[in-house]
Amino acid sequence: MLASFLFVRCALITLFVPFDIWISSKLMAFHGVSAIANQDLLAFFLSPAGFLLSFWFVTQLSFAFFVEHSTISILLAQHDLGKRSILDTFGLILQRSFRVAKVVLAQSIGISLLFSTLIWCGRWLYGLMLSDWDINYYLNNQMSSLWIAVGLLVLLTLPLVLLVLRYWASWWLALPLSLFQNCSQWRLFKQAQRLSQAIYLHILVGHIAWLFGRVVIIAIIAKVVFFILDPILYWATTDPEHYPWLMLATALLFAIAFLLSFVDRFIYASCQYYVLRLQTKRLKLVNEEERFAGIQQNTQRRTLLMTTMVLFIGFAAVNGYSDVRNFVGHLQTDTSGYVVAHRGGGFAHPENSEAGVQYAIELGIKSTEIDVQITKDGQVIVFHDRDLGRLLGVPLVVENTSYPEIVAAYEANNQIPPPLLTDLLDAYADDIEFNIELKRYNFRFDLALAMAEILPNYEQAMIVSSLDVSLLERLMEEMTAIRPGQLRYALIYAASVGESELEREVDILMLNEQWFNAWRIIDAQQRGQEVLAWTINNQPAMRRLFLLGVDGIITDEPKMALEVKSAIDEMEFSERALLTLRHWLLL
Repeated sequence: MLASFLFVRCALITLFVPFDIWISSKLMAFHGVSAIANQDLLAFFLSPAGFLLSFWFVTQLSFAFFVEHSTISILLAQHDLGKRSILDTFGLILQRSFRVAKVVLAQSIGISLLFSTLIWCGRWLYGLMLSDWDINYYLNNQMSSLWIAVGLLVLLTLPLVLLVLRYWASWWLALPLSLFQNCSQWRLFKQAQRLSQAIYLHILVGHIAWLFGRVVIIAIIAKVVFFILDPILYWATTDPEHYPWLMLATALLFAIAFLLSFVDRFIYASCQYYVLRLQTKRLKLVNEEERFAGIQQNTQRRTLLMTTMVLFIGFAAVNGYSDVRNFVGHLQTDTSGYVVAHRGGGFAHPENSEAGVQYAIELGIKSTEIDVQITKDGQVIVFHDRDLGRLLGVPLVVENTSYPEIVAAYEANNQIPPPLLTDLLDAYADDIEFNIELKRYNFRFDLALAMAEILPNYEQAMIVSSLDVSLLERLMEEMTAIRPGQLRYALIYAASVGESELEREVDILMLNEQWFNAWRIIDAQQRGQEVLAWTINNQPAMRRLFLLGVDGIITDEPKMALEVKSAIDEMEFSERALLTLRHWLLL
């Protein structure tokens, strides 16, 4: 029975996974994306193309689940007849596949409709969340709207939920009947309804208990796995002699997962099969001879079936080997990610100062990040805050103050005033790449217009970035015809639910570590974009992000980042690969 289950599982994976990848890529391309990552997953599934993919996955997963437990049902019936044959089991599944597919489609259509209703009703809630880039602000300040949306969602879908539960439980025995009976589809469902009618409540309560038990068991297993995973990976990566034991532990983990999956299907299929057997005897709706009519037929063409099995196994092995090679290639990890000094030169010098930029150049790093905003008299200065309160103790607001007034305030406090952007670019643009973050604390576009006059004067490599989507879009619009060849645009994400339309038009994504994962790196890099992480100031986080393959990190500790990068470059491939795998698994 376990061997049959293993073969059917491999066959389903071999059949469905390539097709899933193909149909997903086609629907995603139709929607305008090339990969799914954390930030655009919800946006894609809320689109018509995403709805079609959701419907396909629900139907496919239902079909796969029922085919697997149909295998066990057939083997249980064969056991009643004293027959045990994997080939006969597989042959019968092939013979009944169309009938099983029709039953599964009929039963899963309610679940698919329920799922699609949840998606479409949830569009309004999603729109509210997407309208504000800071989801934490939204949750804290608009909680009442959130609860109203959830309440409406429950009320709208409750009738459909009851309808699905009513007819799904009534037709619960249709699947095993479809394996053993030769009759029309209508008669099959009517017969299943009559068999299930007397035990409808038992079926419903049993499924609730089964689902609850699955959730509890999965939660416990997940908790245990994540509890022991980190120390195991840490132990395995400290000594090359431990690597074989890590491989063995990984294989054991997969084996345990497979066995638990088999036990789950076995319990479910056994309950369904023996309930059917009990009901047919008790109600005498189907006699013993008819109940085993499908099982007693000898399957033909054993040579063809054996050849099919060998081809399936061979294809799965080749496909699996290819996947392993691709993953190993990723584990090799391109450690060419560069270091960006935050606010000029990090903590070593005053932020956004000329001394900080000089320090970054002395370290030999590729890029330095600076903040700019516009003063009352139209000067673009290198400064971060809205006012001078934090750095100078003076309540002057930058946008309402002229540059000479700012200089005077700094000189009165015996400090060096913030430089003009043009002064820094003229002096150092040949020596280091400037990552210029646009700042505004109003709704005007004066800064974008001023930057559109400054940037065309420089051919050196530069990046213009911003958290402010509207401001960055306006600059890009102004620069359409006059953009220098070495100028790149970057969108900064502090938080995200869904995605901004601008995300796919920029050259670089700059992500906060809180919203960072490896899939997002892959998604952006597949689109030809760079990924920078900000602001990373400790060695473990730097090491993790470099190993995951970011293109660069923005840090207040550029010297420390260079040391971490150098240490990674000196690692052996096996050590680097295991550390990368460790970070992947702990995402």
